[in-house]
Amino acid sequence: MCNCPKVHFYEVDFKLAGMKAIPTHKNCGDSLNDDQFSKFEKELVKYWGFEEKKE
Repeated sequence: MCNCPKVHFYEVDFKLAGMKAIPTHKNCGDSLNDDQFSKFEKELVKYWGFEEKKE
């Protein structure tokens, strides 16, 4: 898991692991932890112009 203090939108890359695309940090190469992924997902939805999903 990535322990970098701050992950920016443009620093995320996707790698294939079997049939799954795993979001990884470009600088360290580790997969994102849950907090980093949720922040990335919010930024991605905002960037694409979709409404945020309501839980």
